[in-house]
Amino acid sequence: MATEKQKKLLHSYIDKNKDYLLDMLRRFVRLPSLEGDEAPMQQAVVDELNKMGASLTLDVFEPDITLLKAHPAYVPVELDYAGRPNVVATRRGAGGGKSLILNGHVDVVPTGRDELWKHKTPWSGAYEDGRVYGRGACDMKAGLAVNIFMLKMLNELGLSTLGDLTVESVVDEETGGNGTLACVLRGYRADGMIYTEPSGLEEINISNRGAQYFRIIVEGQEGGTEYAHELINPIDKAFELMQAVRAYSIYREAAASHPLYDGFHSTKVPLAIAKIRAGEWPSTIAGECVMEGTIECLPGEDIHEVKEAFRQYLVKWCEKDSWLKEHPIRLEWFGLWFEAADQDPQAPFIQAFKSSASGYRGKNLPLVGAGGCDLRISILYGDTPSIMFGPSGGLIHSTDEYVEFFEVVECAHILAEFIADWCGLAEETA
Repeated sequence: MATEKQKKLLHSYIDKNKDYLLDMLRRFVRLPSLEGDEAPMQQAVVDELNKMGASLTLDVFEPDITLLKAHPAYVPVELDYAGRPNVVATRRGAGGGKSLILNGHVDVVPTGRDELWKHKTPWSGAYEDGRVYGRGACDMKAGLAVNIFMLKMLNELGLSTLGDLTVESVVDEETGGNGTLACVLRGYRADGMIYTEPSGLEEINISNRGAQYFRIIVEGQEGGTEYAHELINPIDKAFELMQAVRAYSIYREAAASHPLYDGFHSTKVPLAIAKIRAGEWPSTIAGECVMEGTIECLPGEDIHEVKEAFRQYLVKWCEKDSWLKEHPIRLEWFGLWFEAADQDPQAPFIQAFKSSASGYRGKNLPLVGAGGCDLRISILYGDTPSIMFGPSGGLIHSTDEYVEFFEVVECAHILAEFIADWCGLAEETA
């Protein structure tokens, strides 16, 4: 166990060096790291880790697509991983303590039009009114910066954990999690793992929902608009199907239940159509309409069984429509998918983090469920109890995404407290 003197050193270091943490975060946000273009950001991570010298073991590797495809958790992706490395840094412990992995991802979602952003660019890293702005500031370069800062803190204070402390900086989280899966396949395991995703600091996430993208193709009758009242317009039929999907989503919301989600989420189990396209010419009725969306499931549900129940519902619904009965829709499953996962709330790692974080914050932090994330990979396939806990802000995946910097600093304090409690600390010469 760490001494109170050692803990005070950690907290004092964070307060004295929070400007460096802010600078690191802003530098990271200024580096575009869209899917397929993560290499410059990962090089910045390597450069930051190299400042710590021989105290770390670095492993920079490209995920092996062949190995990934052979694994049941693999999510199909359009790009391979050439030039898109994972970066893993390990600070070996002195022995006798528990090990910990801190995980963060560098990839971010598309940005939209630059002119819509407050600072006319999604990569500003601007710091205003206590917030850092930019794509990825909250999801999740803030959490990644905190993880790296933990290694820097221990290095500069000349302190060593008793158990190994590892930081994973992964690619491809937003499209399904193959970067984290590649770390599992490479053998990275620990006594506990924290994903510093933007959960906010008022709760501890210990599970995640399952999900699957779907596509519904609706057939119509193509022809000129002068025949519009004589033709079946697939957009009309698609609109009716959207209402059917919405009705089913309300049924799912009422029927699905899990103690980590009931009462904690305004939408427990998402199901919606989010993309629609049809037609090739303004004066020609479309021949078909294509809709895409996502269906999710709670822990304890099998995503494949949920998909089949949804399919049967659509089939039955279409049988009540004379056109769709004779011209059945095509339902396709594609792209992102993953399983739901949860774990025993009484597990020693979870209770240890809850006790440490709640004690530091002076309030009881509830254990709740999360949405889609990489948490499932280490739980189901990495033999590593895991939680999600990290600094939050607002407008994630939206224009003017930001992270509250006070949450970044508070998260650093909480992680430092837990590392001292979980891994243990031993004095060493700097």
